[in-house]
Amino acid sequence: MNTKEVIKGLTEIILPVPRGGFESFIIGWHIDDKTRGRSILMETGPASSVPQLIEDLKQMSAGEPDYLLYTHIHLDHSGGAGQFHQKFPGTKIIAPLKGRPHLIDPERLIQGSRENLGDLCDVYGMPIPLPEEALADPNIELDGLKIIDTPGHAPHHSSYLYDLDGVRILFPGEAAGCYFELPDGSIFMRPATPHKFYYETAVASLQKLIDLGDVDLICYPHSGCSRDPKGLLEMAASQMAFWKDIISALPADAGTEDGVKALLKNDPALAQIDKLPEKDREREAFFLRQSVDGYLGYVRRNADS
Repeated sequence: MNTKEVIKGLTEIILPVPRGGFESFIIGWHIDDKTRGRSILMETGPASSVPQLIEDLKQMSAGEPDYLLYTHIHLDHSGGAGQFHQKFPGTKIIAPLKGRPHLIDPERLIQGSRENLGDLCDVYGMPIPLPEEALADPNIELDGLKIIDTPGHAPHHSSYLYDLDGVRILFPGEAAGCYFELPDGSIFMRPATPHKFYYETAVASLQKLIDLGDVDLICYPHSGCSRDPKGLLEMAASQMAFWKDIISALPADAGTEDGVKALLKNDPALAQIDKLPEKDREREAFFLRQSVDGYLGYVRRNADS
């Protein structure tokens, strides 16, 4: 089952990727706002996820979304934009302004992704150019929708707060890291801090989300939702600061594996990785190394300045 209604009008959609550990790693969200007569899809996932997404929308009798929102332009979030547009040409796409050129011409996105992700790019599938007219007015304002500029995970990154019949739902993208609730109720969480990482920028963005105040639900793209937004956002902020302390204390010649080892030893949330299924652990080990590289780069830039 790829879809699950979380509350009335909000449906979680799994965006499967054909690799072990990635079957339910990416989540999309569908809002059916009957009060405003509007439907919104939060991200399509990569190109390889789009056929199943279209089938799921059909099974939901959702029809063509009025709006498609992207938090940032990375292959695993927006790589399916062009393919989705071919099926639903009337859907207007809202995305961070600085990231929009990569939707229209994805060549540089593909090149950078291949350098960072290797053959995972081929598993995600290749994006195709999105016609510029598919993009919504950059200054669009929708009743009930708040767009928050939250760079850090990417230089172009937006988070979204939506009021659905009085329920305030936060879609933080990866500004608040990646969150997984385990069967025993414990939480595995890690910052999403790939190269090139600017700690102060990311922390300031996370603080914007904390400062939103009362939020009822937080819905992550990786992967799931929680009714404790404040607790999780504060946990993410503490974890980011803790990682900075741990990585900063490493010897000057420390490498990626040294950083991973130190974090696994000292970070209680990260230590939960052992409870994940084997393929999920392999996936998280891959992204964990990327996040550590982001922190190492930040620490070394500061040491040289």
